[in-house]
Amino acid sequence: METASESEKQAGTVALKDIFLIFLKMGVTAFGPAMMAEAKKNIVKGKGWLKEQEFLNGLALAQFLPGATFVTLTVFMGYRMRRLVGAAAAFTGFLLPPVGLMIVLSALYFRYSNLSPVKTAFQGVEALVVALIANAVLVLGQSVIKGWRTALVTAVSLVVACFNRNIFLIILLAAGLGIALFAPWKVKRHTGADSIQGEGFHWRETTIVLAVSAAVAVLSAFHPILLELEGVFFRIGFLVFGNGFTMIPLIQQEVVNVHHWLNQTQFAAGIALGQITPGPIVITATFVGYKVAGFWGALAATAGIFAPCFILVMLVMPVYQKIKANAWVQAVFQGVLASFVGLMVIVVVGMGRQSLLDPVAAVLAAAALAVLRLTKLDVLWVVLGGTGIYLFIEKIIL
Repeated sequence: METASESEKQAGTVALKDIFLIFLKMGVTAFGPAMMAEAKKNIVKGKGWLKEQEFLNGLALAQFLPGATFVTLTVFMGYRMRRLVGAAAAFTGFLLPPVGLMIVLSALYFRYSNLSPVKTAFQGVEALVVALIANAVLVLGQSVIKGWRTALVTAVSLVVACFNRNIFLIILLAAGLGIALFAPWKVKRHTGADSIQGEGFHWRETTIVLAVSAAVAVLSAFHPILLELEGVFFRIGFLVFGNGFTMIPLIQQEVVNVHHWLNQTQFAAGIALGQITPGPIVITATFVGYKVAGFWGALAATAGIFAPCFILVMLVMPVYQKIKANAWVQAVFQGVLASFVGLMVIVVVGMGRQSLLDPVAAVLAAAALAVLRLTKLDVLWVVLGGTGIYLFIEKIIL
């Protein structure tokens, strides 16, 4: 395994321009989880900039930390290649294409969504989003619910969510249940090397990242709505583990139920656009920000949702080995992840009640779910094909 000193010797050998350009390419071509395969193909096998084991270490770290998994992995890879400036180049390159595309699509949607064909098309999109999230619930449930303890946390979270929609309270409850059920105090401590070698804190780099984040917040304070967008999405990005779908309940709670920035139809459209555009699913934050405060709002919401990925990598990498093996951390992690399954069930039921109001929409959602479960057809084609079918039936046949 590569030691910290060897890693230090390798730092600085890759040009920043090359890091930026290869992540820019992935930002254009990688959809959701495909980013992992693209990163491995381009950076590990193609360029040889990282060893495969170090790539896997980064993937493990990204899955362990809250926030958008593949953005965290991007920051990790850039950091290992050129430290802080490499992380910044990778982060910027990867997010630039999906953010730019989402801003353009958001502008088009909010300008033309009242046109009859567009409105009908997005009625079909709403039905398809129900299927997408239902499929995500099944996928997440299969990977998270592995015994009666996690099943109990899921059930409790689901029941509590039916009566109390304070999602942050439910997350705290799930964390407590995780500790109570998995009894980390009974777990024996293990020693031995694993994953990322300890490096010690790099205070200068961490201070720079925190100072830049603080400066952005101070500048945003001159426009309170921008600061509010950053705060809401930073909190979401800082608290949610797993893939982008686990953020959907919190985003819905904040932007639809609490702040009323979007209605349910607009929220479903944002989720769908996040699915059919490259990059992480939670690029939906850009859509929300654009609706609230235009171009600068889009940037503020984007900065808020992805800033935790950058900050946490800086803070956690030096102590990752220790906290990853900590039984208390693992207990909390399992409890919180299990709660997201229950919360996502609530989202599916709520969206289904609003979106599946006619037989065509209900059949379309069921068919889309079957396609997602039984075939390997890309989500992009499921959404585009399903929307076309719904538009054809509603406008031509009916």
